[in-house]
Amino acid sequence: MSTRAHFDTVGDLPPEVTAALLQFGLALADTKQMIGRRFSEWVTAAPTMEAAVAAAAITQDELGHARSLFAMLRDFPGAPPELQGEGEFQRQDNFAPGRLHAPLPSWFDCIALLFLLDRALTAVFKLAKQSSFTPLRQRVAKILQEEHFHEMYSRGWLKHIQKQGEASLSRLQESITAFWPAAVYWFGPEEDESTAALIHTGILAADIQWAYQEWFDKTQSLLQQNGLRVPDFSPAWQTWDPRRREAAV
Repeated sequence: MSTRAHFDTVGDLPPEVTAALLQFGLALADTKQMIGRRFSEWVTAAPTMEAAVAAAAITQDELGHARSLFAMLRDFPGAPPELQGEGEFQRQDNFAPGRLHAPLPSWFDCIALLFLLDRALTAVFKLAKQSSFTPLRQRVAKILQEEHFHEMYSRGWLKHIQKQGEASLSRLQESITAFWPAAVYWFGPEEDESTAALIHTGILAADIQWAYQEWFDKTQSLLQQNGLRVPDFSPAWQTWDPRRREAAV
């Protein structure tokens, strides 16, 4: 159960909540930033002109989401000093999943990234639609509006690739399998202590596992509808890192 309160500024937050929200917010912002970077590399390499235009729009949206979150976090105690200027995208310590730290080899990887990990973040953002922390709540509305179009776009590509035949579908399945762990790990384990204070104070409306189950059920259904399958994957929660929201290598 969460304790409903309203926090208009970071100074209104209890210290333990401030620390938890900074860690969680940096992981959100860094993941968004890296999704934007990866799509920016496909603006001139996408398979069609329409796809290139979409890659540019997705890049702009994702980097905009990241910058908005960085701006929210810059006044938090312990925030990276780069957030005080224009250096938020040049930080040495980046908390995005490791798979995003290298260019994507194929357009199939772009679609898998958008369909799995970006939708996972959207499921998490939905938990903050009525957040007790006003600056986060104000940002979430715009983010979710733009993410609605990202989801529609990725679902459209699943249908398109299915129609291209077994070879293309097999390549997409490989990308789905490769990106599946990053999406699952982002939600975190059951009874995630790193987000407990956020739930208790109403910054997040419910346990992130609730968002995971909704994401999983919908994702499984969409994969099956398009001739794809949920990968066989067993998370190694004992090595999970709450800062990067992935299992330590």
